[in-house]
Amino acid sequence: MSFLIGLIAMMGLAQAADPAKCTDLVERYENTQIQRIWAADIQSCFFSIIPLDAYKDLIYRDYMFTSDGELMVFNSFGSGDESLTTGAREFYMFPRPVEEITHSWDFDKQELTVQHVTGDKFIFDIRKARLKSMTRGNVTVADYVEPKNRGGVEISNFQGILFDGGFKRGSAPTGNGNATSYFKDVNNKSCAVKNSEVFKYTSDGDIHLKFESDKAVMAFIKQRCPGLKL
Repeated sequence: MSFLIGLIAMMGLAQAADPAKCTDLVERYENTQIQRIWAADIQSCFFSIIPLDAYKDLIYRDYMFTSDGELMVFNSFGSGDESLTTGAREFYMFPRPVEEITHSWDFDKQELTVQHVTGDKFIFDIRKARLKSMTRGNVTVADYVEPKNRGGVEISNFQGILFDGGFKRGSAPTGNGNATSYFKDVNNKSCAVKNSEVFKYTSDGDIHLKFESDKAVMAFIKQRCPGLKL
């Protein structure tokens, strides 16, 4: 898990979060553990969903939501050098009208619902800690955890603006300022941008979204990607 610990230390999020709405918690049901933590140094909230049987062979997929509108899909491909045996897919979603990441359990349906700061609800099968569906968008999840399926999660037709940061082994894909990512609209029309147009990179390795508000994000997209539906 040192990959994720390092990632959290690296991330500096632009959207202001309220620590009173991000109390630390850990809950476990069936094969699913959730954890919410407040990172005081970067004033950000992180909410993760992890399969409890991940320790068996270290081949698993887990999920992390952030108060900045991110969904990171983390992959572990087994034991060994983390530069080869881990990977991450990054998505950001806009706008973000909700201040708090919340959750609820439905034991009759064997489901966990996580509401992101975008207002979208993500449904997980708690027997596998597996993402099943989301509101305001379509999601497909690969059966197998392997590098060639780029994290194994694809989001399409999101009813807002989706930033797809892509997939990278060994580190966060948005960590490379020269790499290309894509803004996508509800019709899956995309607009390619350099990560350095969207993120600020500090000398000590932190990464910050350049935009402090949804209004600033949308103004950038309107100018930079005029063909997208906002």
